[in-house]
Amino acid sequence: MNGIGSWWQLWGRGAERAGGFSVAVDPGRDWEAIRLANRELIRPVQYTRATPGLVPFSTAWFDELEQKRYQRHGRWLPPALEFDRHPGERILIIGAGLGNDALQYARHGAVPVILVAPDDPLRSLRQNLARYPWEIELVEVDEPPWPVPAATADVVLWNALYEPWAITPERIQEVHRLLKPGGKLIVLAPAWYDTAYWQDRFVPLQRMYWQRPADPTTAPKYTGRQLRRLFCHLESVGISKRHLRRSELPHPWRLIPLALLERLMGRVLVLKGIKPICPAGPLAATSFPPTPLSAAA
Repeated sequence: MNGIGSWWQLWGRGAERAGGFSVAVDPGRDWEAIRLANRELIRPVQYTRATPGLVPFSTAWFDELEQKRYQRHGRWLPPALEFDRHPGERILIIGAGLGNDALQYARHGAVPVILVAPDDPLRSLRQNLARYPWEIELVEVDEPPWPVPAATADVVLWNALYEPWAITPERIQEVHRLLKPGGKLIVLAPAWYDTAYWQDRFVPLQRMYWQRPADPTTAPKYTGRQLRRLFCHLESVGISKRHLRRSELPHPWRLIPLALLERLMGRVLVLKGIKPICPAGPLAATSFPPTPLSAAA
């Protein structure tokens, strides 16, 4: 069975067998669970398959999402986000979702701080963080400037895969202000040259025999060159491409090793760079394009 309805239906049947009571369904909360799960696992928005009997927003539901986020398709996340390399450091997280990355940093001795936008799932985020003993600070913000002191973050993790935290020139300047000199910025951004791009160009008449899944991200896509231009004020900039599901590929392409295809047509660009210790000059607004770059422009 697929869909969030199967979650409640199967769980309700088990509950009735055990205790003879019915379950009240909250459709709005159910679809919110689907949306959050898809974002946490970076999978297509229409994906509705769920583990039978798993109740949304229960402890088991949060545990499964945390486990699945870093397994199989997400095995690249721990080394890319460097969970175990910053003990004792202050990690500022932008676009934290349900907060699982913050929990990983805290588990390895770092001090995470999460910026929360009005569109972020604050209620579910608090519920997930409350299950653990670490005190993780939440700072509610809107558009820059943000109420965070300058030069206080050793590392900034910016998840720009989804629209609430998409890359803008104003946010780039604000992140630069918050980073300590010598601090590291890690950005996750949607890749323009992903599997969807190459399928649209090399799989003719695909609608007749293959319908590729929708994009798992909602923010504007970027090429590696565009990201380098946006973050040209950083030093030692490196960009890699990650995240690809075999189910998103046409059947003949699935014969190619996934590790190779991920680096050619992965869904996510990972940018890492260092804020200069001695910048050449102040970071001016003219250092950035007037509007967010998009390869579609």
